[in-house]
Amino acid sequence: MRLAAALTGTVVGAGFLSGTELVRFFPERGYLSWLALSVFLYAGCFALLFLCGKKYDGYQGMLRALFGRAAPLFGGVMTVSSFIMCASMLAGLAAAGEEGLSLPARLLPLAACFLLFFFGRGNKGLFAVNLALVPLILAFIFSMAGQPWEAGMQGAESDAFSCLSGVLAYVCMNCFLAAPLICDAGATGGGGAGCAIAALVTGVCAAILLAKISSEEGVREMQMPVLALLAGGARALFSCVCAAGILTTLFSSWYPLDILCAKKRRAVFWRAALLAGAFLLSLFGLKHIVRFVYPLIGGAGAIFLAVCTAQSRLLFDKPLFGKGDQRVHARGKHAQDHRRRHHEV
Repeated sequence: MRLAAALTGTVVGAGFLSGTELVRFFPERGYLSWLALSVFLYAGCFALLFLCGKKYDGYQGMLRALFGRAAPLFGGVMTVSSFIMCASMLAGLAAAGEEGLSLPARLLPLAACFLLFFFGRGNKGLFAVNLALVPLILAFIFSMAGQPWEAGMQGAESDAFSCLSGVLAYVCMNCFLAAPLICDAGATGGGGAGCAIAALVTGVCAAILLAKISSEEGVREMQMPVLALLAGGARALFSCVCAAGILTTLFSSWYPLDILCAKKRRAVFWRAALLAGAFLLSLFGLKHIVRFVYPLIGGAGAIFLAVCTAQSRLLFDKPLFGKGDQRVHARGKHAQDHRRRHHEV
């Protein structure tokens, strides 16, 4: 449950809860089929990364074993992507505070930076934050259920290709950003079922929010579509829930950056510098970061996951080929022991 809560909190952040990510990567009509595909992709990618972490003793061990000389390159891409995600979460906090709670635009982002600087250390704190906040977020999302869902893939073939590309980019982006957390969780052992639970919960929550957004015309163009549907006390409550969701993703995104800072001589200085840079980048606004930067992170994530799949061979060697291969080599060894040639076996 800790792993399921942490992975769900990693995906369900500012862009997810506000609907900004969902309208960017999923179609307005016939979205349910694409969401079902994303659930299977999430479950497979989460499980792959979990097994990689278990096999290679965590994220850093996996990088060294699978990427070789390219490990520093992919490590750098992960650092930049996590930094961008932190900035987008801070931008989401600014939008939620300003539009939903009528607070100064930069008050909540500054408070979040303060929390990260003093309390964002290691995966224990990350698990605790997600386990406390994710149930509240899910309860609010499920309370919004009731709109009919749009099943079936609609539109022309070109639309289908665009939708498929969007779904792949979205899943790869989130799995790539969650890779350090999942791999390190795999190294500790146990909890693998949390990967499937997180994938299913994420898909159901996305379906509920997309159904709500699709019920109103003109909402998809808003910076925070879900917030635009609410009024009064529900608007303020959603802003609080959105802030909680942002914190869960923010802590997950900060996790690899904190590990990087801990290795530096002046760790305090590096933490402060990274948080200041993320705060400045957040000034561009959530919608612009999601629109232009998220697809690039998705492309990097696709390459990352493809290398993990090919190099680890966890999806191909076992159990389809491993056992047969072992039988052939065992017979060859037996023939060698009896001084026979292989064609005589």
